[in-house]
Amino acid sequence: MKTIVVGLLEIFKLAVNDFKSKYAGSALGVLWAIAEPLVTVAVYRFVYTFAFGGGDVCGIPYYLWLSVGLAIWLYVADGLRSVCASYRDYSFLVKKMRFNKKILPDVRCVSSLFSHLLFLSIVVVVSALNNICISGILGLAVMVIICYAYVLSLGKILSLLCGYYKDIQNILNVILNIGFWVTPIFWNVDMLDTGIKRIVELNPVALMAEGYRSTLLFGKFMEPNKFVYLILVIAVTFVTAEILERKLLPNIADKL
Repeated sequence: MKTIVVGLLEIFKLAVNDFKSKYAGSALGVLWAIAEPLVTVAVYRFVYTFAFGGGDVCGIPYYLWLSVGLAIWLYVADGLRSVCASYRDYSFLVKKMRFNKKILPDVRCVSSLFSHLLFLSIVVVVSALNNICISGILGLAVMVIICYAYVLSLGKILSLLCGYYKDIQNILNVILNIGFWVTPIFWNVDMLDTGIKRIVELNPVALMAEGYRSTLLFGKFMEPNKFVYLILVIAVTFVTAEILERKLLPNIADKL
């Protein structure tokens, strides 16, 4: 038990240092963690609400509905990029014999989680100011845990592969750029036909975005079958990551 606690404290300490290092030397510091997403939301609100005459989504102001989806997408995208590069960015630690290099993906995932929680907290406050009853906080906490588990498990796979093949980072960037447009972040999946909608919902991020919106904006948890599907996807990804870790991690220092 003591070993586990010490390990968690080490991860948290390294994650805090990693988070601070992203904004070291800047005047606004950690405020940059929320500045970009807030500006992005403001731009989308203007374009879709004023320029295109867009209205509410199921009675929720579009910019708020978008903010929730954008919060999860930014965490998934930035988290995967960060975790993917963890072994390469910390190659000087990987090459140290006594350092537990297994924790590096965890460190990067927790570091990205700080920004996610900060932005999500602002969304919760704005929701309350818009008289939206915040009754799904517990469900939202569950969704955050699910999202974290997904980013960590998939990120571990990518980080191990990236340690051997640097091109994985470039491939990931291309996939994420495409993924943003095909994932219902700024558009409503209910606009699609039933068949296409089912295909889109095979994307775990699409279901997580739906889960975030359901719990935070509508006060209800996601459908049980979709929740089970997410758990199964994460479980398979986690097992795959563990298998790859045993095979690839011992020799990763020689590949960096």
